[in-house]
Amino acid sequence: MAQLRFTKIELVRLQKKCHLFKEYLPTLQIKKMVLQTEVGKVREELERQKDVYRHEKNESQMQAKLFTDPLISDLEESLEIESVERVIENIAGIEVPVLKHVVFKEPKNLLLPQPLWADEAILLFQSLKRSYQKILVIQEKKEILKRELRTITIRVNLFEKRLIPQLEDAINKIRIFLGDQNLQAVAQAKVAKGRIVARKKEEEEALYA
Repeated sequence: MAQLRFTKIELVRLQKKCHLFKEYLPTLQIKKMVLQTEVGKVREELERQKDVYRHEKNESQMQAKLFTDPLISDLEESLEIESVERVIENIAGIEVPVLKHVVFKEPKNLLLPQPLWADEAILLFQSLKRSYQKILVIQEKKEILKRELRTITIRVNLFEKRLIPQLEDAINKIRIFLGDQNLQAVAQAKVAKGRIVARKKEEEEALYA
């Protein structure tokens, strides 16, 4: 804080500033609580998606050997991701990504007849890759919310532990200084009045002597 000026104007200015900070602080505190809740939700969402991924991975491992069959070599193209489409969602004023679609490449050359189980296997492996993309997006969402939560927490602590206490301390110092000045002025006025009264009395006594 800049050097303190012990004036009534400075006192009013600091009181207004302190009032504004105290009005703004609850908004920051509410945003902090909302973000804490949302970070907790996204952590749970991430764990659920990881469970889905682990389950699908276990199933896919049992069928992985099927892809050594030369009859479905052309269908391996179906496991290549062509594009990942994401949309933006607003949480507590923060923009976060949400997975919308994962588009896989279409096989170009199907020279051989495919076995009956090929379609089911392809869908399983595509679902596994889709689950992994969901995990990546949810992790990114979590990091964005955590980063914003850290920023808001720093601001809340700054207001609660530094800015507002500093202002209150400065206001108290100015009040004490101005109060002391007022007492000193009153005391000086009383002394001056006493001197005037004493001088007047002396003058009256001299007049009637």
